[in-house]
Amino acid sequence: MKRWGVGCLIVLLYGLLVWMTPSDSFAEDRVNFSVEAVPNAYQVDSGVTYFDLRMPAQQKTNLQVRIYNHGPADHTFLTSIRNATTNNNGLIVYDQKKSVPLASTSLTDLIKPNTQSTFIKGGESKIVSLPLEVSNELDGTLLAGIRIESKPEGETTNDNTIGIQNRHAYVIGLKVRSSIKETAPLITYEGVQAKSSFSRPTVFVKLANQAPTISKTMKFEAIVTKGKKVVVRKQMDVRFAPSIYMKTPIETTGILEPGTYHINIRVEGESKTWKWKDSFKITKRQANQMKEQIPDRDIEKNSNSFVGEWSKELMMASTLIIFLLIGYIYRLKKQQRQA
Repeated sequence: MKRWGVGCLIVLLYGLLVWMTPSDSFAEDRVNFSVEAVPNAYQVDSGVTYFDLRMPAQQKTNLQVRIYNHGPADHTFLTSIRNATTNNNGLIVYDQKKSVPLASTSLTDLIKPNTQSTFIKGGESKIVSLPLEVSNELDGTLLAGIRIESKPEGETTNDNTIGIQNRHAYVIGLKVRSSIKETAPLITYEGVQAKSSFSRPTVFVKLANQAPTISKTMKFEAIVTKGKKVVVRKQMDVRFAPSIYMKTPIETTGILEPGTYHINIRVEGESKTWKWKDSFKITKRQANQMKEQIPDRDIEKNSNSFVGEWSKELMMASTLIIFLLIGYIYRLKKQQRQA
């Protein structure tokens, strides 16, 4: 009897968790293609799977990528160049179509055309060539990614289309420089701003890597205070892409009341640490605007937690399980007294 009761509770709990856990449709989301970088004559390190090129001035090359269509159906694949940047979480990503803001040139400028469409029959492969020309000596490192994705069938540009289209994409890193010598990163503070973001009161810190170099992992810390009270603190690891701005959101757990706030920022690298202090003001008008944009029900201590998203379902499930456990324990005690 005990085993039967415990087994039922386990099955019930498992069923509730499965019901509340989003499932992936593997049948619809299978990735039926793969890619590989074809070795290049300017490759510095042949042991890596991305392009690491050293190119002097007045040189040309073709960056070649082989695309394998493993599925039985024919597909069209899109190949594009995306410049590297550092996202809100401190990670280097390859998703910027625009030129690098602090660099004299970008790989999206040097590779033309930087977007191509390739049709590949099922079970076959093709090589895509991207022409790269370096006219002048490069100052430091240029970093980008070659993005390869399968074009969805029947894709349209209709503005009335509503929904999410899953696009599976591969990104092959592309690092180009004229000299092997690395320069040290130069991190600068560019300002602070407070506003609501995604229905959350947020303090944005803007930093920049002024040097055309890829930084190693650094420690980032920001502390916002009002008087002697710590309003919010954020710590994370960060890597800076070359010559970019980084805007880091620091979410608070409540409305920022009118007044003066102070912020202390620290970025610690292997050989150097940067520190900045600044202050910003929240006016009554700004505070009221935040209150209008952020309903009271949306302000939680942990806005991104699983509990916050599933609070009602978890409460119902927990209550049900507690009642079942109480009933089961009461039944066991009753059977023991009768015995």
